[in-house]
Amino acid sequence: MADPQTTPVRILSVDSDPGATAVVKATIAKAFVLEPNNDFFCADPAQNEARWLAIADLVLAGNPSAPWLHVLGSGEEAVAVAYPYPEHKAPEDAPPPPGVMEVMQASARPEAGPVREQFMAYLGDKKAAFHQEHGPFMYLSFLAVRPEWQGKGLGSRLLRHLSDKADAAGRWMYLEATTPDNQRLYERHGFVALETKVWTDPALPGQRVMLIPMGRPPQPPKQPKQQ
Repeated sequence: MADPQTTPVRILSVDSDPGATAVVKATIAKAFVLEPNNDFFCADPAQNEARWLAIADLVLAGNPSAPWLHVLGSGEEAVAVAYPYPEHKAPEDAPPPPGVMEVMQASARPEAGPVREQFMAYLGDKKAAFHQEHGPFMYLSFLAVRPEWQGKGLGSRLLRHLSDKADAAGRWMYLEATTPDNQRLYERHGFVALETKVWTDPALPGQRVMLIPMGRPPQPPKQPKQQ
């Protein structure tokens, strides 16, 4: 792939390019195999990739006609799933794709069920509260880079692309980080942590789930450099 700083970002929907979408889902799954929250929700690390593939399938099926996918590379080496909220959010009654819930249930820790419900409710409540405070915003649902391409600037390139779009629209951005390392990356792009939420459960000693909601205010247009 060419220099990630100059590679054009392709914007797709699930319906517009099903082939690329399938690769995008694989990119998300591979990027999140070692996500720290995995151990709490999934007992078998060998199932992490299949679980994340099912999660990506479920999320992207929510609004297949919306241009949610922001992609770098001819092989979809990096992808951001981002969209204007609430205009392009998935309908509450969107049906899951066939087989997805079975995969997720097969890989789930039963004892993590109560925290899972709290986690999902928290995700929705925080987005709703952010919308109430700041109005419509750009929501970054996933930022994923294939492991062999991590550390090469692709994630930062996508973040700049999205923040430029949000700034042009005068909108805040919102996302959820899951580790302090993620938090530091987003802080370099103007995001501020709103809070840090941690869940534990006596049934899973030594395990925890972390979520760090973050917001970024719109920035004024950049002034052209003087000649």
